[in-house]
Amino acid sequence: MILTRRAALALIPTGVGLSACGQSPFRKETPASIVDGLVNAPTLARAPAAGFVLMRRGVVIAKEVAGDAIVGERKFTVRSPFRAASISKLATALTALKLHEDKTLSLDRPVNEALGFSASEARVTLRQLLSHTSGLSDPDIYWLAHPKNIRDLSGWDLTRRKQPPYGFEYCNLNYGLAATVLESVTQRRFDRLSHDFVLKPHALDAGFNWSNVSTPKRQKGAALYRETERGWKVQTDGPEVLRKNEPTLLMEYGEDLSTYAPGQNGTLFSPQGGLRASLIDLATIAARLKYASELTKPVWTLNDAESNGFHDQRYFTQFGTGVHIHPAEESPWAGQTMWGHHGEAYGLYAGAWYLPDLDISLSYCVTGTPETPPARSKAHPALNTFTEPLLRAAVLAYQNRSG
Repeated sequence: MILTRRAALALIPTGVGLSACGQSPFRKETPASIVDGLVNAPTLARAPAAGFVLMRRGVVIAKEVAGDAIVGERKFTVRSPFRAASISKLATALTALKLHEDKTLSLDRPVNEALGFSASEARVTLRQLLSHTSGLSDPDIYWLAHPKNIRDLSGWDLTRRKQPPYGFEYCNLNYGLAATVLESVTQRRFDRLSHDFVLKPHALDAGFNWSNVSTPKRQKGAALYRETERGWKVQTDGPEVLRKNEPTLLMEYGEDLSTYAPGQNGTLFSPQGGLRASLIDLATIAARLKYASELTKPVWTLNDAESNGFHDQRYFTQFGTGVHIHPAEESPWAGQTMWGHHGEAYGLYAGAWYLPDLDISLSYCVTGTPETPPARSKAHPALNTFTEPLLRAAVLAYQNRSG
């Protein structure tokens, strides 16, 4: 169901989002009590771990965490790496930006040949892929095991994509294609490109599908869970994965990474969602958007008729080049423009954002939820009953610090 503008706005309190005064009926709540409440809620209404970090200029100015990275074994901390889901797209876009700035490639030049099409066939640019304005839709499966070639993936064809004027349609495959382009142009694996151009320069011990993550950091990782009637069920990165050293990759039996040719299959390192990073890592990545105007300029904005894109009940209203934009007038943090990305997969609900007017970055997560997806929050269409309290806790922490 697609809501009309009036119906959607009727769900949102006046002013949109969460104010620095904390729109909560519980006057005595604190950031710590909010986060603890998510972990210590009744069965099938709780998270195994939850937390947030606020940073300014590389320094943590507020944080709260609760719960277990591995249920019953080890506590979750702001330095526990986890699968960051679609927040990973920020690191992918920043990698593309670095290659653009170095003039290795152009965000606006057609990339058809890198994807196996002739220069005259259905011209598509890297910016269109990263901004979800490529005209492509996700097939049922948008990844492939090594040694398959992404060009043989069924369900997509540049020559059959939606024609101009391109609307917005969120599509994970765009990022597998974008990573394929980056590899084809540079003849380097995507995991190494993102490490060398985005993660390593900022001393981040993080990586796609655990590539380049140190053994000590990996061993402190957090699993993602779903809660069932029988208890917590690991969805990804259980203890057996965290004890390994090699990247976690989808490969056919008997294959190994030594036979992979860059540009063969950009989905291999999950550029759309496979980044393993901690809350501090994610807030650090989001802060880089301060210096990435090429990415934060809107490429697509939902029109008044809500007819130029698939907005998912106004979950999306503006998008840049790899960056989800919440304009100040309809932001989850009332009155504050937010640049960054939400992340939702395998029980995780998370976000990482830079707020330019406050010059702060923010990340938050719950590392598992019940099997039934959480309901959308009435505070904002892009929040749910787990992320809304987390953002409220962060707003309250910022208010307390600012006096």
